[in-house]
Amino acid sequence: VQDRRSNYNSMQLALIKRYSHGFTVTSNYTLSKVEGDFNDADIIPYDKPQDQSLLWGPLNQDHRHRFTTSWVLDLPGGNMDNVLKHVIGGWQWTGVMQFQTGRPFTVTSGTDNSGDGIGNDRAKLTGQPIEPPSGAPKNQWLNPAAFAVNDVGTFGNVGKGAFYGPSLQTWDMGLFKNFRINTDMNVQFRAEFFNVFNQVNFDIPNRNRSGANFGVITRTDPSFGDPRI
Repeated sequence: VQDRRSNYNSMQLALIKRYSHGFTVTSNYTLSKVEGDFNDADIIPYDKPQDQSLLWGPLNQDHRHRFTTSWVLDLPGGNMDNVLKHVIGGWQWTGVMQFQTGRPFTVTSGTDNSGDGIGNDRAKLTGQPIEPPSGAPKNQWLNPAAFAVNDVGTFGNVGKGAFYGPSLQTWDMGLFKNFRINTDMNVQFRAEFFNVFNQVNFDIPNRNRSGANFGVITRTDPSFGDPRI
């Protein structure tokens, strides 16, 4: 018996400049959509009629747009014939840049108004704008007035993965210097910087409608949120 399903579609583009004339660049872009009926905890007991509009939707891996580029560049100075060659020559600048749109999340009610004992009911849409009102704090990602707890005896009507968090980006760079000792030995100096621009990448907001900080982003993303290293 099939218990869980998923579906993935994508367009993938690549632009590659192979190493020549002292540099190489590789760029990749993916436009994708991944949907399924897992990631979130169960909402409807298995012995009850299953509502696919609540169970099927974008999965956590659904970053709709993703772009990466990496490069290696030999810095000028390697062709000098004097002592400066050993100081200026042999340097390389490398880097990796990543950008992706935010991941989906599901707004829950925070109550068990369905009475199923699972406690993962969805919130109910009220018809108010989803976007925060003018003047709201910058970390207020959703308008609380757009959601309410589900009615008694219902599972709510917010779809699975119906909303998306902030986009994420990071730049990593390195500076390398090669010192040739002899024909059989090199020594390399390496300076590497992760998230070199100290870009702040935020996590999804609090998605529990009954929580005190509903709709508010309170932390950085666990996978992209490290400060500069």
